[in-house]
Amino acid sequence: MKITIFFTLFALIAAGCQEMKEEEAKNMMDDDTLNGNAMDGYNDKPKDGQVGYVRFNKQQLNQDTEKNREIKVNREQMADMISRMILRYDKFEDVATVVTDNEVLVAYKKADDTDRESAADMVQKTAYSLVPSFYHVYVSDNPASFGDIQSLSNSTVYDQGYNDTIDSIIKKMKNSPQGKVQEENSNQPNVGPNMDTKDKTGMEN
Repeated sequence: MKITIFFTLFALIAAGCQEMKEEEAKNMMDDDTLNGNAMDGYNDKPKDGQVGYVRFNKQQLNQDTEKNREIKVNREQMADMISRMILRYDKFEDVATVVTDNEVLVAYKKADDTDRESAADMVQKTAYSLVPSFYHVYVSDNPASFGDIQSLSNSTVYDQGYNDTIDSIIKKMKNSPQGKVQEENSNQPNVGPNMDTKDKTGMEN
């Protein structure tokens, strides 16, 4: 009986904490977003298929804070999206993706009848089409790359030796074809399965 009461109390406390966090997040957004009708604010519970929309007035933002604001992406969701989009091609059978603070690493298994260079180009350009322009994409069809990428799955950018590990993996991945977008070129290519590029990629929409 005491155990049941304990777990019930614990569940209530946890639920209360979650509600407080959600309320705090909403309040922070409400403080920032422009007051007005429903379309001027932040949709915390968007409908399925609803567009993303946020409006700010310049006076609402602290410009010093904004200059130092770090651009953040949901890395897990980005990795998920990249892997799924590549697998929409019928030329790929297995894909693993890691998204770091400014790199995308993609390991893939291509179909036997697919040329290595063209496969690398498709994977690289697909990843570039889905991430901010400051990202660099590295790809590999070496089976060992799956293990290398998986070894990063629980890493954070603050881990000791993180940069050395990333650099080592990238160095090995670059032994595989990398696609046609040069590493120093920060411009995203206008290709990818989320664009009308059937003629360029051979992908069925």
